[in-house]
Amino acid sequence: SLTFDALIEAEKTARLLAVLLDSGRAVINENQPLFDSPATSTKGFTPEVFERQLVEVFRSRSGLDLNDLAAARLSAKTARLLRTLVSVSKQVVAEAQSQINRPDVTFSGFIPAVFGARAAAQFTKQTGVRLKQTALTPRNPVNAPDPFEQAALRDFADPAYPREKTITEITARSGALRLMFPLYATRHCLDCHGEPKGEIDKTGYPKEGLQLGHNAGAISVVIPVKK
Repeated sequence: SLTFDALIEAEKTARLLAVLLDSGRAVINENQPLFDSPATSTKGFTPEVFERQLVEVFRSRSGLDLNDLAAARLSAKTARLLRTLVSVSKQVVAEAQSQINRPDVTFSGFIPAVFGARAAAQFTKQTGVRLKQTALTPRNPVNAPDPFEQAALRDFADPAYPREKTITEITARSGALRLMFPLYATRHCLDCHGEPKGEIDKTGYPKEGLQLGHNAGAISVVIPVKK
């Protein structure tokens, strides 16, 4: 049977991976004005600049220093997975350079959801730990929630739900731990997802009418647990 320690470890790892992916999304979010400024064709947002900002955001949210994971008393597997997500995230930024530095456009298209989807797909392929962004009404049908994700998203949508409280489930049959980590609308999110509801945003989608701090979906993690 699954040991209690293995489950606790898996839950901690899943949560840290969700926080790290969301920290990367936050960095992309904060740099939107830079990406969407037509004045400069070289934005200077290199993978190294991204990593420096990612380290700061993740440290402020998790208390862990990505540059010194040895000091964090994490398992070797957890540390390895976090390092892999950092390198995959940097790779996504490297591959997006031509998109980020496109001259004469007021919308680069390199937004948190795009970054998150690319990083999650690469990470899942490399590690077998599944990361996915999802929402009750996702813009990308690939991100449609399954029944477990739907139930968690409905809980997250309740304004009384405690902020950043995760929902986990163990599927003993498949020997996996599932974790849902709630996401919240920030200032820049509202440019596309805010009011007025139904108005077409700059990506060509109707706005969802979200308000600052509202739940804006979740990161779903499925992590195999060793028996």
